Amino acid sequence: MEGQRWLPLEANPEVTNQFLKQLGLHPNWQFVDVYGMDPELLSMVPRPVCAVLLLFPITEKYEVFRTEEEEKIKSQGQDVTSSVYFMKQTISNACGTIGLIHAIANNKDKMHFESGSTLKKFLEESASMSPEERARYLENYDAIRVTHETSAHEGQTESSSPSSSQPHSSHCRTKASSLCHHASLPWVKRNHVGPAKATSPSLRLRRWRPFLRLPSLGLHSVAPNIDEKVDLHFIALVHVDGHLYELDGRKPFPINHGETSDETLLEDAIEVCKKFMERDPDELRFNAIALSAA
Repeated sequence: MEGQRWLPLEANPEVTNQFLKQLGLHPNWQFVDVYGMDPELLSMVPRPVCAVLLLFPITEKYEVFRTEEEEKIKSQGQDVTSSVYFMKQTISNACGTIGLIHAIANNKDKMHFESGSTLKKFLEESASMSPEERARYLENYDAIRVTHETSAHEGQTESSSPSSSQPHSSHCRTKASSLCHHASLPWVKRNHVGPAKATSPSLRLRRWRPFLRLPSLGLHSVAPNIDEKVDLHFIALVHVDGHLYELDGRKPFPINHGETSDETLLEDAIEVCKKFMERDPDELRFNAIALSAA
């Protein structure tokens, strides 16, 4: 029997922040866009940063790497502190919500929760569970599921209603869906030649968010419906006990990417993001948002 399937979330700070607010998180930390990997662009991100969410395409190259990485870690082992909160993903298209849970759960001491917070209640009740038990618990946690669905619709995700099939204006935000084959390419790899820098171009990622009606460009501005295959995926990058962890519910365990600190988390996380991009140099569908102090 097929498992649950949710509508995909956008990699969009407005959507994620509203989602977390509805789950009872006080906005003393907010998600913001990461516009590129150059130091000057990273300097635009408010500090401190306590987590980074990366949206990336699941390709054949990535799946080969994922299998090899898993076999290598199982063979050689790795150090993972018991303090890491990690859960598996058993719900299709729930990677955005699971990424947010990973980001907040591993920074719970920094967060302020409203009275009666749904997210705080879920984290407390699942604290002693295994990653698999947390996944099953989320499957039956209606308060989070309903909030996820609301946020997905607010992010201009296509529902099953007939009227939603009509194209409309959009800001080309990346959605966790296959529409990104055609539109929503917020991080575009370019040889950047800026004023007085023509002799020393550098690799830059630039946010592509034109204020144009997408239908005029032959593009699509809405995500697929709930039954359509999605090939983009969210992961969280967090700092726990002096190490940088990649948390991906499709993987059997957290991935330890080495030492980090509260001060260097953003730069260290972006180095991991670079590796994702280097493995798929022909892909453009990458996007990152950072959880920063408001």
